[in-house]
Amino acid sequence: MLEVWLPLLALMVLIGSWHHVLRLRERATVHARRLCERHGVQLLDDSVALHRLRADWRRGTLHVMREYRFETSRGGDDRQPASIRLLGDRIVGESMPSPHHPDAGAHAFRDVPDVAAAWRAPDGDGNIVPITRARRTLH
Repeated sequence: MLEVWLPLLALMVLIGSWHHVLRLRERATVHARRLCERHGVQLLDDSVALHRLRADWRRGTLHVMREYRFETSRGGDDRQPASIRLLGDRIVGESMPSPHHPDAGAHAFRDVPDVAAAWRAPDGDGNIVPITRARRTLH
C-alpha cells in the first residue's frame, strides 16, 4: 500500500511546488511591468527571468529573497538590463537604467522608496530594435 501512496504524494508535492513557482513568476512580471511604467520604459518580451534565489534572515525569521532580471527599452531602439529583488511579494530593491544616459547600463541595486516616481512617457518614435550579438550565459 505504501508503494502506491508514496510516489503519488511525491508527484503531488512536485506539481504543487511547480505551480507555486509559476505564480511567483507571474507576480514578478506584474511588478516589473508596473516598475517600467513608473520609469517610463517598455518591458521587453513581457517576461522576467529568475536570476538569484537566496535565504535572508529578517526579524528573526527566514525569508526567501528572489532576484528577477528583465530587459527594458526607452524608445524601442535600445535594450537595457534591469532587475528587481522581491522578499515574498514585496519589492525590496530595484535596478533600472539611468534616465539621463540612454546608453548607460543598469545601476546597482537601491532600496525602493515609498513614494512612486512620476510616470514619464517614452521619448522617441522609432520602433526598430537593432540586432546585436548576444552575450553568452550559462543558461
